[in-house]
Amino acid sequence: MASKPESVEHASANPPQDPYVVPDCGCGGKECIGPEPVPWLPWNWCFPFYEFRYGVIVLDKPDLRGGRLVIRIRYEHKLCLLGRKQGPIVHSLTLLPKEEVRIYESDRYRRTTSVTNRFSTRTSFYSMTQQVHDAYNSTKLNAGASVSTSSSASGGAGGGINLGIISFGGDASVSTSTTSNAHFDVANVSEQFSHVAQTSSLAVESERSIVVSTFEDQESLHSTARTLRNDNDCRAVTYFIRRVFEVYQLTTRIIAVEVQAGDNWITLAATPSDVQDAVKKYLQKIAVGAAFDPRVEIALPTDGLLYEAELAHCCSCECEREAGLKLGLEKLQLDNLNLRLEAERRQKRLDAGQLDSFESVAATP
Repeated sequence: MASKPESVEHASANPPQDPYVVPDCGCGGKECIGPEPVPWLPWNWCFPFYEFRYGVIVLDKPDLRGGRLVIRIRYEHKLCLLGRKQGPIVHSLTLLPKEEVRIYESDRYRRTTSVTNRFSTRTSFYSMTQQVHDAYNSTKLNAGASVSTSSSASGGAGGGINLGIISFGGDASVSTSTTSNAHFDVANVSEQFSHVAQTSSLAVESERSIVVSTFEDQESLHSTARTLRNDNDCRAVTYFIRRVFEVYQLTTRIIAVEVQAGDNWITLAATPSDVQDAVKKYLQKIAVGAAFDPRVEIALPTDGLLYEAELAHCCSCECEREAGLKLGLEKLQLDNLNLRLEAERRQKRLDAGQLDSFESVAATP
């Protein structure tokens, strides 16, 4: 009688399981079957800021939309993570051989703010960016620059602090005397925002300063303490304590050009051709999709510190002491070599089938 093919026997030994039947976990119960986990995506994350700028166009035809158009251009400032880098040195100390020091890290931000007013670094950066941007706009208003209050261009472009939305001029409007190329040029807008972002990052760094000290005082009760010890016999160790920053790269692009229609804003593509021509003539080379990469890096501080240990180049022991340490190390190396050779000898005897005592054989001449 012919035997079954191998594939048939294999299939009968492992019959296909019904996908709707929960298999037994082997412990008398049923294991849970869930969906496949969501895959991890590559780390290429950016967080945006949105800025609105307004303009008022006086039309050549007074009968067209009352002789004026209010436009709004939406910019996207995107900060994409490049990596991390070391920041300035907060504290440095040198430990002599066998020395032990207790240091204290005092976080001023957490000691001076309540729990309800304590936020993450990114949230503080959003809030600080809004404040610096408002101060920048108020300075330009007081200087009589391109923003005036002669006509209103409302549209709900308020400054959402936690949403990263900023508005050039707020509730004011850009008068017809504005030089559109300078006011709406994406390179100019990106340069102004980079100044705001860099100032905000410095403000966040100052707000979240960390003090490291070896002095124990009353403030040490609210500090994080740790002990550093140098276990070397003849060489000192220097610890450099630094801040760690996340570095983001700034890019700016225009994502929308809108025209006010009553209380609403509509895209330029949805307006009549005569309105489009008037807006394009006013904006000249400004177009949706125009982008600018100023190669500006914005650094945000992270919570915590980086400790780097550097071994001293010079030995602090006298020559006899250093020579004795080297001889001790050589003796340990020879002892280790002897143990390895003995282990290899025993393994060879086991491979040869010699199962008598290792010690007795080794003792015989």
